[in-house]
Amino acid sequence: MTPNYEQAFEIISNLPIADLKKLGKWIEEKTKTKQSPASKEEIEKFRLSMKWIDENRQKFLGQWVCLDGDRLVAHGTDALKIYKKAREKGIEVPFVEHIVEEKEAYGGGIEACPQL
Repeated sequence: MTPNYEQAFEIISNLPIADLKKLGKWIEEKTKTKQSPASKEEIEKFRLSMKWIDENRQKFLGQWVCLDGDRLVAHGTDALKIYKKAREKGIEVPFVEHIVEEKEAYGGGIEACPQL
């Protein structure tokens, strides 16, 4: 039987520090070899997701949303539940984002500073 995330977390959380360091190094090595540049499709999905957030921010303020490109997969106040719903729907790497008020961009430079 393959352990699930919760079972693995329980085991890992009880490891001594020395073993956690070894595990960290092992994970770092594994992720170095498995990482690949984002594909054009992944970049386009991300762009669509960010556009969706900009267009729908006010409707979902304070909530977590999971998007697949510009398609809303799930939303609510519990990020873990949203993530699990997306995984249940077959999304391998869910894009989950907390929707907050958009901060105003700082547009000033030295000319925006008050005269002394």
